[in-house]
Amino acid sequence: SQNTIELMAFDCNRERESNTDISEIKFKILTEHKVISQSTKSKYDLFRFETSKYNIKIEYHNIYNQKVDTTINISPKTKKIFLCVEKMKDYEIKTFIENSILNNKKWKLEFSGSGCSGYNKIKFITRKKKTLFKYLSIDKWWKTGKKIKKKKVIELRKKDFGKLIVFEKKLRLLNDAKKRCGPVTYYYLTQGNTKLEFKDGSCVGIYKDYLKEIIERNN
Repeated sequence: SQNTIELMAFDCNRERESNTDISEIKFKILTEHKVISQSTKSKYDLFRFETSKYNIKIEYHNIYNQKVDTTINISPKTKKIFLCVEKMKDYEIKTFIENSILNNKKWKLEFSGSGCSGYNKIKFITRKKKTLFKYLSIDKWWKTGKKIKKKKVIELRKKDFGKLIVFEKKLRLLNDAKKRCGPVTYYYLTQGNTKLEFKDGSCVGIYKDYLKEIIERNN
């Protein structure tokens, strides 16, 4: 039997808050289907198609402008399919964070927004059997101009390392990412004499998804 399905582009990690029109992700449905309706007259583009398949393969571009392909299982009850625009296509690279773990080197991250005077600095330091996450935040209260400093030292857990590696990989893709909001956040990643700059206007929520939980937790 034929099934009519609406295709939607969403930030899946952010409770499906959509900042992306379906046409922006340059998608292709690679399995057999028939287009029912396509419109750009509404706030978000509309794309509906019909298929008799039990799974479909779709190729699209994520917000990092990587080409991603995904296969989705569907049932007769399926009416909508959500493509996750923040889904990263993994790639091979020796991250600074992995180098820090293996060679006992410091990993430093600084970031601030262009629309405010806030500044954040994180140092990743290995000490024998402990790996420490040193965090400094400086915010300037706009009413008085007074600077508010927050400091924290966190001992990292094993499960944190995987999240931080994915964070750095996504961080390195931000300069090629689509600009979807403002103000821009600037990130500076340093190891030894190497300093990399990344500019994020994607609203991908990289800080919230990977750093906030570590920084705010109590050990």
